[in-house]
Amino acid sequence: MGVGVWSIWGTRATFVQDGAVPGGNAVTAAARRDENGDPWASGAGASIPLALKAGTRVSATFWARADRPVAVPIMINGAAPPHTALASRTVDLAPGWRPITLSGAAPADCAAGTQFLTLHLGRVPTDVLLGPVLFQAGEASDADTQAVFASYRPSHFIQDVPIPSDPGVVLAGRLKIPGRSGPGPFPAVVLLNGSGPGKRGTFSLVEDRLLALGIATLDYDKRGVGDSTGDFVDTLDLMQRDAEAAVAYLRARPDIDGARVALLGLSQGAYVGPAVAARDPGIAAVVMLAGPAGERGTLFTDDMREKLAQGGIVGDANARAVATLQTLYAARIAAAPATVTSPARQALIDAFIAGGWSLDQANAVVAELDTPAVLSMYQAAPNEALAKIRAPVLALYAGRDPYIATPRALPEARGALRGNPDATVLEIPGVNHGFQHVDTHTPGPMEPAVSAPEVLTTVGNWLKARLHPNEVE
Repeated sequence: MGVGVWSIWGTRATFVQDGAVPGGNAVTAAARRDENGDPWASGAGASIPLALKAGTRVSATFWARADRPVAVPIMINGAAPPHTALASRTVDLAPGWRPITLSGAAPADCAAGTQFLTLHLGRVPTDVLLGPVLFQAGEASDADTQAVFASYRPSHFIQDVPIPSDPGVVLAGRLKIPGRSGPGPFPAVVLLNGSGPGKRGTFSLVEDRLLALGIATLDYDKRGVGDSTGDFVDTLDLMQRDAEAAVAYLRARPDIDGARVALLGLSQGAYVGPAVAARDPGIAAVVMLAGPAGERGTLFTDDMREKLAQGGIVGDANARAVATLQTLYAARIAAAPATVTSPARQALIDAFIAGGWSLDQANAVVAELDTPAVLSMYQAAPNEALAKIRAPVLALYAGRDPYIATPRALPEARGALRGNPDATVLEIPGVNHGFQHVDTHTPGPMEPAVSAPEVLTTVGNWLKARLHPNEVE
């Protein structure tokens, strides 16, 4: 298994290229010695994908090194408390790469994924680098293990990369390159998160599908989030600027085909992707997942009317509240002084109270609405962007979406794209805003975004046909 199997906690993980280790890929767990001496404060773990019968043995062989000599406790243990150990010992790591094998017997029947190979790094004062892992049922044979690693080529390579954006921001990106699809240059897809402080890794199943199809992927921590620099201000113009920076970064790499760069976004990302493509005719394809669609201003106010009605503000009170909100936003857009904006803000609070809300409820909602991020959504004009795109577009909408009103957004998107000869707009029934099959309408906290199999298949096949056109039968 490649280095992507490693889960690093309690410290920073950085994926790097390293030709000295089998597969040429490694992940660095940065030194972060715990002040309290807790060995579990940071570490690395890899899930064992084998089902074990009671009494049977399992062996794990992994490559590791440290920036300077250090002793590191390792174990094979249960994923759930009390984390019963099948095997444990301390290994000495040095600057040179070496294979390490640990073997233990299962105390009971263990389902696949319930046992972990774990390194405890809380007392380790130096960087530790980890390479690929081989899990085997039974005792490991040195000859067989050496043969496996000698011929090992990962399914994909992972590299953490800096993406310069404007003004003076560096985004922490994670680029994944197919490992068994020839030498490249490869087509690539930039993955764009929804609103909020999004980090890398949201679209893990999408990445797996695209990499298997010979398509590279790039995602990144939003500005001011995770390892990216800058301040987190979730306005659409800044998110668009950062997406354009990611596209420019890919086009500058020799292993990426700059003429085959696509964009895939969810929710806010599904607005940003089309906005970038509308200004950049070189974008090869766009995938919108639960993307806003509608006219400037109208899109926002129609949605606001529905949400206020759901909150109990109806009839004339609803119309008054929406009109008062528009007055406040007009003042913000004009950069009006506080003598104008403060009364407008108070008028909105009064309108909510007149509609039946409490003072606390009105204040809380106005605090959410009166922000640069929401104001940028009010000014958004997704239909204008969609109408300008000449690249192929796939727009998918969720049948159980409480955030984007599919019955309204889908026909809007279809109308805006009517001049595009390669535009497909579909509703996926039974999935939520995150394109997941879960019991609630909201994204599942432990479920990767875009996990519905039919969505993964549709997106993968559609992108393959646009980015690998010579390979499509």
